[in-house]
Amino acid sequence: MVNPSTNLTVVVRNREKVLYSGQAAAVSSINERGVFDVLPQHASFITLIKEKVIIHPTLKENKEIPIENGIVRVYKDKVYVYVNFKSSPA
Repeated sequence: MVNPSTNLTVVVRNREKVLYSGQAAAVSSINERGVFDVLPQHASFITLIKEKVIIHPTLKENKEIPIENGIVRVYKDKVYVYVNFKSSPA
């Protein structure tokens, strides 16, 4: 069971600046399989994302950041999101 007093530490950044840095109850986004949520005590995880990142500072609040693409890395209640990177041509 998830401890309701446990929060995630979240950093969302692009190449130029930090778009969000702080605590959150959950983070949601979209990957190739669909919508997913990251909650406290989530397993270590990395995935490519698209469209948006939704940060839930509390379970009743949303802060939506529209994106083109990105990467999410989850490790020990820390969520790092790197967004709007350009891939090099193959």
